Amino acid sequence: MAELDAKIYEHALKSTTGIDNDYLKDALPEHPLEDIVNGVNRLLQGGQLELLQMGARILYRGVNKGEMERMSELTSDERLVYKHIENSAGEGIWVRTLKQKTNLLQGVITRCLKVLEQRALIKSVKSVKHPTRKLYMLINVDPSSDVTGGPWYTDQEMDTDFIDQLARQCYQFIYAHSFPRHNPKAVYSANHTGYPTSSQIKRFIRENRITNVDLSTGNIEELLAMLVYDGKIERIAPVFDMAMDMDVKPGSDLRPKTDWMYRAVRVTARDSPFTDIPCGRCPVFDRCSSTGSITPAKCEYFKKWLAF
Repeated sequence: MAELDAKIYEHALKSTTGIDNDYLKDALPEHPLEDIVNGVNRLLQGGQLELLQMGARILYRGVNKGEMERMSELTSDERLVYKHIENSAGEGIWVRTLKQKTNLLQGVITRCLKVLEQRALIKSVKSVKHPTRKLYMLINVDPSSDVTGGPWYTDQEMDTDFIDQLARQCYQFIYAHSFPRHNPKAVYSANHTGYPTSSQIKRFIRENRITNVDLSTGNIEELLAMLVYDGKIERIAPVFDMAMDMDVKPGSDLRPKTDWMYRAVRVTARDSPFTDIPCGRCPVFDRCSSTGSITPAKCEYFKKWLAF
């Protein structure tokens, strides 16, 4: 039986997602299923395997020797807390959630967390979504972007200067490719497909070393969404994707993935921010000065605008 247990353990260690009885039955055809199940139970009791549940499936994951040594030094309560923290991965887990999942008393959980931190098995991190909460995760696990805020946060604070700088670079790149260079006042035809995509903008930022931060395409699309909401750019689908989309039946999984393009909204004198203040529309602007009867200090329109 020791030989069978060793084979089962070897297969479990090789799999990163876990194995089930069907897998072992196919991998070990020379052994009856009953013997395989008994071998799995022995390994579970010995701590060499652990149970995983994925939907309705029960899987077995191999526990390496280093992990077994760490687990052997922990009490049953500490192992239970450790396993729940491990399962939380990069999302981390809150103390209140631990209490709900383990059914342990608050004092017991606090003691277990203290022991696990002292043994450098876990760490606590702060979440940008819930600054007052302390999340726990394994010491060697990196927090997810949902916890850290991704590249837009520095020391739990939103880096607005960094965001504005990158958004400005994105906008300038899009604007430079939105109108014909030989005639900036003209517009491209309706079937023009040369507008930048998020992937191209990401490559532009990387190749020009605008930032040392490793930005994903999703990060770039967050900046572009902000520019869209600000009315500076608009998102359009490539003509060829829209044509392909017409041939796809509703509800079909064959619908092509659209690589959206982005086009700058042309800035005109009417759209200028200068027109938002009274000076931009003042009929006596040319006669206004710091002295005399027409001055900014005496301007009724300016007072009303500031009051609004």
